[in-house]
Amino acid sequence: MTTRLINPTAEDAHWQLSFRTEPYYRAGLGYDDYGPAYRVGYTAPLRRSGRFDELEDTLRLDWERVKGRSRLTWDEARGAVQAAWARVCDEEVLAA
Repeated sequence: MTTRLINPTAEDAHWQLSFRTEPYYRAGLGYDDYGPAYRVGYTAPLRRSGRFDELEDTLRLDWERVKGRSRLTWDEARGAVQAAWARVCDEEVLAA
């Protein structure tokens, strides 16, 4: 896994513009629902070492701690977390 410098402002801006076009997006939900999941995904490589599939249980705990008022369950947030992780780590997103 190669991690580059992560600009949280740029990552947040990217996901705000594109979250509705992602395959896991659920109509009627807003960025307030998805934003925390993206933040878990794009900041995790700064705190964690390994592949997404190896760290999924830990990332789920991270999600539960920071989700705030998001209406997503882990199963719904997982795709956003993985997409943000993959974007900053230059990894391919694998099907669940």
